Amino acid sequence: MTLNIWRITDGKSGHDSQSTGLCQAIKNLSQCKQYDLEAVSFIESIKSYVSKKFPYGEHLPDPDLIIGAGHKTHLTMLSAKQARKGKIIVLMKPSLPLSCFDLCIIPKHDAPKKKENVITSNGALNALKFNKSKQKKLGVILIGGPSKHYRWDTNSIVKQVNMVVTVCNEIRWTISNSPRTPKNIISKISKLNHKNVDISYFEKGNSKKIKDLIFLADNIWVSPDSISMIYESLTSGAKVGLFDLSKEHANRINDSIDCLITEKSVMSFRSWKKGNKLTANNLILAEAQRCASIILNKMV
Repeated sequence: MTLNIWRITDGKSGHDSQSTGLCQAIKNLSQCKQYDLEAVSFIESIKSYVSKKFPYGEHLPDPDLIIGAGHKTHLTMLSAKQARKGKIIVLMKPSLPLSCFDLCIIPKHDAPKKKENVITSNGALNALKFNKSKQKKLGVILIGGPSKHYRWDTNSIVKQVNMVVTVCNEIRWTISNSPRTPKNIISKISKLNHKNVDISYFEKGNSKKIKDLIFLADNIWVSPDSISMIYESLTSGAKVGLFDLSKEHANRINDSIDCLITEKSVMSFRSWKKGNKLTANNLILAEAQRCASIILNKMV
């Protein structure tokens, strides 16, 4: 039997990484066909739900699973199920009641309730796999941007990046921005003229290249505003450092980051400066694969 998966996307890279990771893991365990659909507006979703018609997927086979991450995908998934059946799997804590969905995969830092339709994940799901053969002389620096959890400081990030690539000059570094990265930060880093640094721009469609480098690199630095990039790096088995940024206010997200530091799964820049060496990542994560196995046993 071939499973038909409708993946609903809101176009945000972090959310896409989660839903893509789960879909790939399911496909590794079962024969599937995946169809990607963009989330539609609130009004269009309501119209579709009420009419029990979903014209956006009328050319597709009925879904067995409808998967999405991000609040914007919720109503689209519900309207798709109303018209075409299928079971909804939502990633991250939804803004709608848990009972609206067949299965909710929620990171433990969101403190999910213990319910029959809830799986608690260790961080954000992603498509990365553990690599035990890391390249010691390869490094990646992943730069996010302003968020509601941390106070962004471009000059501070540039100074920290400069120190890392200067001290660890035996490593070939690739620095990548993201959709939230302020435009001036990469130009400031480029002006430092480091011979051991390459710049990769997400705008140029280099996402796959960066994912490949994350898989290969033994040393990865991430700005703490991006949970997705942190857990991609950890899942790959890399040593992970986090640049220092002040918290906007205390919440579950930055509390979870502090917990990773306390557990020595990642290293803060402040701690790294004491010895200029990243500590080994003590986690072995395969959350997408674990959740996929539960889904196939429970829902199919």
